[in-house]
Amino acid sequence: MSTHTASPLRSLILVEGIMKLAGGLVFIISPQTPLSVAVAAPIPPSALLLSRLLGTQTFTLGISMLLASTKAPKAAASRRIVYWTVFARDATLVTVLALQLWFGDNTNVLGFSPKGLRSWLAELIPFCLGHLWILTAKPHWF
Repeated sequence: MSTHTASPLRSLILVEGIMKLAGGLVFIISPQTPLSVAVAAPIPPSALLLSRLLGTQTFTLGISMLLASTKAPKAAASRRIVYWTVFARDATLVTVLALQLWFGDNTNVLGFSPKGLRSWLAELIPFCLGHLWILTAKPHWF
């Protein structure tokens, strides 16, 4: 009998994959919905395009996470690289947003207000910290 409990990683990847698919679709189909929190009306076309582009990344990473969440042996072998990829994308985005807030001209960054940039950071940071914790403190889950 094993002393290790079953890893919740497969379920975590599945749930996050579904969230990324749904979120990515919203950013692609209706970018005005999430942008209304971060950008004052009228929303600039450049902000809409940026949101759609980030939506395609998010959607694609969601597909990767769904594929990695299956019980297939190849899926299990790819979970670590998929998780690192998702972490790298989100951590890079957090870094760029933080640098923009600290050092950038925040009067009109594609229409994003400093409050909007902080909201975006607040949404991403918990995922980054969770991924980093799993990757560093729970490597046996893979």
